[in-house]
Amino acid sequence: MNVLITGGNRGLGLELVRIFHENGHSVFPVVKRKESLVFLSETFTDRCFPILTDVSKDESIVELTSQISLHTHYIDIVINNAGIPGKTYEIEKISTQELMDLFNVHCLGVVRTVQATLTYLRNSENPRIINLSSRLGSLSKMSSGEFSKGKFSYSYRIAKAAQNMLTLCLDQELGDIPISVTAIHPGKLQTSSGAYDANMRPEDAATNIYSWLLNSKRDISGRFFEPLVTEMNW
Repeated sequence: MNVLITGGNRGLGLELVRIFHENGHSVFPVVKRKESLVFLSETFTDRCFPILTDVSKDESIVELTSQISLHTHYIDIVINNAGIPGKTYEIEKISTQELMDLFNVHCLGVVRTVQATLTYLRNSENPRIINLSSRLGSLSKMSSGEFSKGKFSYSYRIAKAAQNMLTLCLDQELGDIPISVTAIHPGKLQTSSGAYDANMRPEDAATNIYSWLLNSKRDISGRFFEPLVTEMNW
């Protein structure tokens, strides 16, 4: 399979690149810094085609499309993993710039990536889009009060909720092609920006996602999962 992974230079993104590559697939990690490009090229010397672009900018659409075309005419899986953390959890302190930055990466970044890869997905026999969402984007969990003591940022929760709506919109539009579109919560990851209750290493989350994805069927489209754990409510 040919697998494109945004934010493929660190954390969960890098672990996803690693596990797909170790299992014989060709990987297309998308990164925005030249040093990340060099690192990936030196770490994975075959079947790895790093792409240098910034999905927070509109130019990334043309850059992604042109760089993919140098190596293949099809992409089987697009994993929209690129993301940035939010900081402010108090309405009196939140800046509209932080809100716009998070929305731009988590939601518009997915829009740009899908626009750039749609032609290549259409050429796959089993095309799939996986959007790395979060439990914090679940309106049902939020309304239940589950996160009331977590001090989670406004911008991250809002951006992930918007991304979830985008997942549903894409599923309804692309279902006739058919392209499967699914949102996943990877688990409570132990990263530099992880939550207070984080309990999962990125490499374990990547293993779960890989196993779940390879054994999943078309009926996962338009749904929200924590891989190998449960289906989640929107």
